[in-house]
Order: sequence, then structure tokens, then C-alpha cells
Amino acid sequence: MSTSTATPRTTANSLTPSIGRTVRTREFTVFVAVLLLGAVITAINPAFLSFGNLFDLSRVLIVWTMLAFAALIVLISGGVDISFPAIANVAAYAIMAGFVNYGIDAGPVLSYSLAAVLGVAFGLLNGFLVGRFKVPTLIVTLGTSSLLYGGCLLFIGSNSLFQIPPALTDFSRASIATVDRASGAGTTSLHPVLLLTVALGVIVWLVLSRTALGRKVYALGGNAAVLERSGTNVRRLQLAVYGAAGGLAAIAGVTEVILTRNANPVSLQGDELVVIAAVVIGGASIVGGRGSVMGAVLGVLLIGIVQNSLVLVGVPAVWQQVAVGVVLIIGTVVPAIRERRQKGGLA
Repeated sequence: MSTSTATPRTTANSLTPSIGRTVRTREFTVFVAVLLLGAVITAINPAFLSFGNLFDLSRVLIVWTMLAFAALIVLISGGVDISFPAIANVAAYAIMAGFVNYGIDAGPVLSYSLAAVLGVAFGLLNGFLVGRFKVPTLIVTLGTSSLLYGGCLLFIGSNSLFQIPPALTDFSRASIATVDRASGAGTTSLHPVLLLTVALGVIVWLVLSRTALGRKVYALGGNAAVLERSGTNVRRLQLAVYGAAGGLAAIAGVTEVILTRNANPVSLQGDELVVIAAVVIGGASIVGGRGSVMGAVLGVLLIGIVQNSLVLVGVPAVWQQVAVGVVLIIGTVVPAIRERRQKGGLA
């Protein structure tokens, strides 16, 4: 009798530390910030929670979220990749230019497949340079980013392509659901590429949290020297990390083409810092060894809501950039200070 009554009490006690750890995570903090910000904006402008606004917001965040997955796995491995927007743009633009020049009516499957192969190739170049020459990842990816943009300008061109393949144009009009915009200016839709984003997030989460490869990626960011002494081929692991990041970036590039119905070789240029900052806000460490898919998604969502809410309340574009910059600084500096204090780095 006494044994049966003690079991639930033990279970409840064991849950308390688990809940406490969850509450103290960066992901939970960002989640609460998203909820509070959403509540404040809804109180100011109820249109924020309308399906029309949420559908518009989703179309903006889909590409950023895909890019965040690419940035996340590199950050966890201890690197900082700023070439993923260039890979996204150039891979998507190159295959679109090829389709248009040769009259190929390619659909989404062929477009995503070819772009992913090209993106993996670009990512492998990053991984080779980082692993072979031990050059800081920021310098390597800065160089490959310039190389890709310059090569695209020299060999492919820089003019936006507004005539993408008809099959891709048809897919760009697909929708899961369509609603009227809150402003009454036309309609907006929830695009099926949202399902692709969810699928990619699940795959990245499974690989990072449920496989030996994922554990090695975390270990690479935690202490690469120890990992190498354990017998792991670090160079090969870095090739896998940067190759996967390149493939994810290229998929994001094609998604950008689908959602905007044109291919622009520089449409994502400059987004790398915002995406990386969003991933760091979501709990990833800039020095590696820590990060999660959920945190990356929440970080992107927080930045997206800040931008969207400022538009809804009528804040001028100049001040929108200032506000987003303040959020990024607070979201990255405050956790860094807290981490240093926990390690005894600050008094």
C-alpha cells in the first residue's frame, strides 16, 4: 500500500527538475518573448492575429527558416558561415537561367533537386577549405561568398529573371488555404512550401538529436581536438556539415524564386547576419557545441514578428531597422554576458 502511494510522489518530484531546466533554457525565454510580443501587438492592432496577416508573415519567414537550418548546423559545429545567402541565390539563379535558356519546363522536384546538388557542391568547397587549410570559417565563407556573387555576375549575369518555367509558375500559385488580407487589398495564401520547411526542420532535428552523426557535430563544436583523438575523421565531418548547409541554402533559394516568381541573384544578400543572429537568439552558441532546431525557429519567428508588428503599427522604415538592430544586439549580447558570468568570466 505504501509502495503504490510513493510511486506517483517520486514521479512528480522527478518532473520538477526537468520542468525547471526547461524554464531556464534560452528556447523557453524566446518562446515567452514571442507570446508577450504577440499579445502586445494584438492589443494595439487586432489585425496581427488575422489569418491574412499570419499567412503573409509565414511567406516571409519560410525562406529565413530554411536558411536558419543551414546556419544552425554550422554554428553547432563551431563555425560561422556567411556564404549561405550567396549559395542560395547563385544555385537557384543558375538553374533558372539554364531552364530559361534551354526552354526546359521544370517543375519544383527537378528545380529543388538540381539546386540542392549545386548547393552541396558549393558547401563542400567551404568544407574542404576549412578542413584542409584550417582557415577561420568566417574568412573562408566570406571569400566563397564574394567568389559566388562575382562568378555569377561574370558568367551568368545579374538581371532578374521574371520568366521562370511555366510549371514552376503554376506551383507558385498553389495554396493550402486562401484568405482575404486584413487591409482588404486582395487575398493571400498559405503556400505548400511551408510543409517542406516543416519536413526539413524535422529531418535536421532527427539527425542532430537522434543519430551518431548529430552527436559528432555537437562534439565538433565542443572540442574538435578531443573528437579527433577519439578516431573521428574531422575533415570528413566538416565536409558533411558544410555540404548539408549548402544543400539547405540552395533549397531556400529555389523557395525564394517560387514565392516571388522571379530569380534575383542578390535577393538574399545581407540576410546572413540577421539569420545568424536569430539562430543565436534561439540558443545556439557562436563558439559551437550548442543549438537546437526549435530555438532557431523561435529566433526567426521573434525577428519576423518584430518587423511585422512595426509595419502594423505604422513605424517608419528607418526606425524599423533601428528596432530590429536593438533586438538583435540585446538578444545576442545579454545571453553572452550571462554565459560568461556563469563560467566566472565576469565579477
